[in-house]
Amino acid sequence: MSAFVHAVSRAILAVSPVAVGVGLLYGLVIAAAVGRGCMRRAWFLAALLAGAVAFWVAALLVDPIQALVAYVFGWEIDAYSVNVGIGLVGALIAAAINEIFKLAAALMTLARGGTEADAAAFGAAAGAGFGAFGAYQVIALALIARTLPIGTGSLATPLVQQFGFVAANAASTALVTYGATHRRLGMYLLVAVLYETLYGILTVLFGQQLLTLQTWTLLGVVIGLGLLGYAVALSLRPAASRATS
Repeated sequence: MSAFVHAVSRAILAVSPVAVGVGLLYGLVIAAAVGRGCMRRAWFLAALLAGAVAFWVAALLVDPIQALVAYVFGWEIDAYSVNVGIGLVGALIAAAINEIFKLAAALMTLARGGTEADAAAFGAAAGAGFGAFGAYQVIALALIARTLPIGTGSLATPLVQQFGFVAANAASTALVTYGATHRRLGMYLLVAVLYETLYGILTVLFGQQLLTLQTWTLLGVVIGLGLLGYAVALSLRPAASRATS
């Protein structure tokens, strides 16, 4: 990560308790939607924290790997944001890295404090922690931007958009963790990576002005809450899932 990113991160940590609170609230609410019966378990909350750590680890790896792929294929590094096709490759790389580290966070905590029946819940917690940390950074930057002379935008859009981001990450990790504990890891991981790639490509389409800010936000929330609903359904039928696996 660049020195600029490190400097911004330190500033965020120093001045954004509101963003911390919002990110934490989003993470807890969405984790609770899938893991209602697990909220009092220490290892379930540890999954939330582990997901937040996974965000930093994945963030450290995404840029170098994308840069390596760009070098191999002779692309300019900014092609990921200005070319839809190359942006799709970048979104796929990020999605694969994110899902692997979120899954690791979920499985490590599930092994210590849960059972197979809790797979979707622990996956949602790890994904929610991952998403909450990312949401916290975006909301903090939005708050900082409002203090600048050009910062006149509404906070409503990033608040809504990041709720969808947390939901999407929780849902995808719930899905892949469920698959990992029901002998369907390959299929569910592929679906989760493709799902997160779809979510990520919205950013590229917005950057290319192919989507308005409102459409980008709406699609992100719909996509996030759509799969989250399926994750909730998975958490409600553990017995049936074991019987058919």
